[in-house]
Amino acid sequence: MVVKRLAKDAAYRALENGGDRHARNITAGAIGSKKRLRSYEFLATYDTECKRMRDFVTEAAKSEQSLGRIVAALHLMMRDKEFCTMLVSEGFGTMPTLLARRLRGATREPQMFCPPGKPASENGENRKPVNGICPDVLDLLRDAPVKTKIFGFLQKVLPVRQLEIARLMVAMDRVRITYARLLVALTPQALLAKDFNLSTITTQAEEQRGAMVFEVGTLSLAVLSAVENHGQVGLELVAANCFFDRMMDNSRVVRYLARNFPGHFEEFHRLSMPCL
Repeated sequence: MVVKRLAKDAAYRALENGGDRHARNITAGAIGSKKRLRSYEFLATYDTECKRMRDFVTEAAKSEQSLGRIVAALHLMMRDKEFCTMLVSEGFGTMPTLLARRLRGATREPQMFCPPGKPASENGENRKPVNGICPDVLDLLRDAPVKTKIFGFLQKVLPVRQLEIARLMVAMDRVRITYARLLVALTPQALLAKDFNLSTITTQAEEQRGAMVFEVGTLSLAVLSAVENHGQVGLELVAANCFFDRMMDNSRVVRYLARNFPGHFEEFHRLSMPCL
């Protein structure tokens, strides 16, 4: 059987329309139509998805660290007035704006990504849920193929948690039933919908679930923070790499650095890399 996938507009129609055909779509997405995950299955899914999240955060941290090393090197160089004068004479009178702002320690502009717990729309509090689904969730899933059953899972948590789960699914490129089910199953009790029984999802013992809820919550915050900063850091890193590489490709600059910064020159050389 081919599983029906819904984009944002189709999802709105399915959830808003009160006709029998659409009611059947919603019923098909209910979690009761899916057997519970056994403990070993749940643990396997948990281990896999946690590793994905850790890897995501690690890669984002590597970009931050690479940018930090280049900026630290440039800070050191720019304290040498003679070096700055030479840079101007060699055609380096200006540098990319993003890099210059970073060197000045300027605060970055606010990001468009919405942090956890904050509506994606300006008037998010005034938008009514669509049959239990937060409208901002449908906005976030606008361009993602969404299996109907995912909405059945999201209906079992409060809107603020629905929004967080949707952000995580999009950020991790995991708009999938297994990921949605895991995040719902590891939702803090206070964010679960009233009268929802977690045993309908998994047979995982409650004493094990507590530690898993904490770890996934910590990883979730790290992932969402990394996503919020990733675009800006990525742009700054490209600008920094290109400027630094051009500078280290200049023979006069290289000779000056080798003569005046002997203790740091090897690190400067390692930081130099081609622009992509």
